[in-house]
Amino acid sequence: MRAAGQRSKTSERSTPAPFGGLLVPAVLLLVVMSCIAVIQSSHKSRKLFGQLQDLRRDAMSLEEEWGRLLLEQSTWASPDRVQDMAVQKLKMQAPNIREVKMVRGYGKAG
Repeated sequence: MRAAGQRSKTSERSTPAPFGGLLVPAVLLLVVMSCIAVIQSSHKSRKLFGQLQDLRRDAMSLEEEWGRLLLEQSTWASPDRVQDMAVQKLKMQAPNIREVKMVRGYGKAG
């Protein structure tokens, strides 16, 4: 006869697994899905980082061009150049002191 604390081997085998034996496959499926999500996230992160680097490179290029354009604008708009162009191309000249007439009533002087 068996002792009170012993069970038979057949009764242990006939006990059903918790949740009908679906716990291990479900956890395995979740782990695989998690791995796939990590891979996709990593790929997307690298792709977006590459795009960020491209945009930063473009921004730097645009800043360089902006600096060149500002320099060009300051060159074209320099007072000496404007004066030379007015004299040479438009045949303009400064008036004599006798030809200057002061207009009162405008600005702070009036």
